[in-house]
Order: sequence, then C-alpha cells, then structure tokens
Amino acid sequence: METQAEYLIKEKDFPTLLKTLLKEGMVDKIIGAEVKVSKKSGEVDRFSISPKLWEKPEEIESFPVSNLITYGYSRTDSASKFLHASADGAKNEKIALIARPCDTRALIELSKIKQVNLDNLFIIGIEDRGMTLNVSRELRSEKDLDTTKIVKEKITDDGLLFLLDDGKTKQVGIEIADNCSRCIRKQPIIADISISDIGIPIKDENIILKVHSDAASELLDKLGIKADKIPSDIKKTHEDKMAEILKAAEEKRAKDLEEWNKLSQKEKLEQLQKCTMCGMCIRGCPVCYCVDCILQKKRKEKTIDNVSYQLTRIAHVADRCVECGNCANNCPMNIPL
Repeated sequence: METQAEYLIKEKDFPTLLKTLLKEGMVDKIIGAEVKVSKKSGEVDRFSISPKLWEKPEEIESFPVSNLITYGYSRTDSASKFLHASADGAKNEKIALIARPCDTRALIELSKIKQVNLDNLFIIGIEDRGMTLNVSRELRSEKDLDTTKIVKEKITDDGLLFLLDDGKTKQVGIEIADNCSRCIRKQPIIADISISDIGIPIKDENIILKVHSDAASELLDKLGIKADKIPSDIKKTHEDKMAEILKAAEEKRAKDLEEWNKLSQKEKLEQLQKCTMCGMCIRGCPVCYCVDCILQKKRKEKTIDNVSYQLTRIAHVADRCVECGNCANNCPMNIPL
C-alpha cells in the first residue's frame, strides 16, 4: 500500500473528516465508535469503546480517537465483525469504517468468501502498537488516579500514559495485550487513509494522517480544515519509533514461539483441556461468520469434548486466521489460542 501524502491534523478535527464523508455523499454510512455509558450510574467509561453506525453528519458529535487507538473495541467487538453483522458487509451500500491493522486483514479474508464487498468500503486504518486490556480492572490499585480527570491516553514504552485535565500526566505500568506485543504487522494492509499517534507526544494536539488513495485525496480537498504537511523531524521520529516497535515485536515473537515449541504434546494438550467451550473465542473471532455455528450446536447437544472443540475451531479458521488475538484476549481460561 503506497502513501501519497502525509499530514498533521488536529485530533479534534477528526469528526469533521467523518462528517464530510457523509455530507459529500462519498459514503452512505459510517461505522464509528462511542464510549460506553453505564446504564446504572450514567457515568462514562472511557475504557470501553463500542462500534456505532452513523447515517447522518449531525449524529457525529465527537470521536474517541485516543481511546480507540489505546483500548480497541470492547470484548468481542471488532470493526470487521460489526460491518458483516450490522451493515451487511457493505454489499449494497458504501460504508466507511475505522479499522485496526488486524481488522484490515480480516476484511480481506471475509471478502474472499463473499461476506464483505471491499469495493464499497472507505477504510480509515490505524497504525498502532496494539491495545491494552482490562484497564478498568488494572487501575483499581491506582488509588491516586482519578479516572474522571483523564482527557487522553497513549501507549508508551513504559506502559499506559494518561493526560489529565490539569495538564499533568500519569504513567501506569499497563502494557499492551500479549498477542499485540509480538505482532509484526502494525500497519493496515489496505486503507484509504491511516492515522497514528506513534512518535507524537501526548500533549500534542495533532495526529498523523496518511493518504493512500485518490478517494482520500478528494476527501482532503473537501475537508475545509487545516492539514499541515508533516515536518521531516516528526516524520523521522514516527518512522524510527515504528521500526523500534517492530524490532521488539519480532524478538518477542521468536522468543514466545521458541518457548511454545519446547513444550511436549502432552503439555500442549493440557492447555486445550482447560477449555470450557464457552464460545467466547468464536464470538470474538473477526473471520467467523456462520449464522448457525456447528460447534455451538454440538456443545449444547453434548456431542463434543473440549479438545475436539478447539481443534475443530482451529480447522475452521486456520486458513484465514489474521492473528488478531481476540480468541485469546476473550478466553476466561487464558488458553494461549
């Protein structure tokens, strides 16, 4: 995927970009994101992000850019799965969506089996390190951090960094998901536009925006917001940091695979035997698309054991697995799926 141009835009202008897509008729709908609000307390939970379908520009009041980059969608949600389930895979409408690198790989796999129409998509990809998990739970031990004061977040070399409403920052040792730490594909493989905060300080109001298609260039012409060509020093910082992140991921991947390969077959099967067949791995998989799942059916009928359950699941998705890690991220038994 080639890059035609690189800019800096204000993070607060990102919703304008989305609105313009709808106003100019470039897409019919947008799969955006919203921060969850507790039904009981009415409090905002900035650590939980859900996909949301927008059809009118006025529906887009804001967009949780740093939240989505840092935490991803909650639990079993993903942009590609939501597109397939809630927007009919863009088969008959033009849809814009914001997608992580693994989401873009899932879109390609779903298109191969006629579940998604790539020609009807405007893809805004995210270049990222990965995402953090269970942040609300992890922060319970941080007694001196008032989470209602957080206005921005960013993953750094030292964990999770928060910007507070008084301008101060707070570093917390929460690292990215284990699978993300060894992922060597940190950039979307298809996109019209990509955005990134890598190499940008948390107090900077800008994000990096890269243009990859003629449709994206057309959008930039219509935007009506200030987009500055990326300065050479920021571009170098961004590229150097990305190279550093990829090198660390390659080393972690090699180390983890070496340790896994040292395990005996018995030890590996013992891992699978922890499986309770709860179905969370299936629900979280962005390339599982069957309306009626044979595995869920066999589980209810009690005609399958837990090892066969996992081996069958692997056989079903092995040729299209995108290594997103959603199966492992959602497994309550922490099986290294």
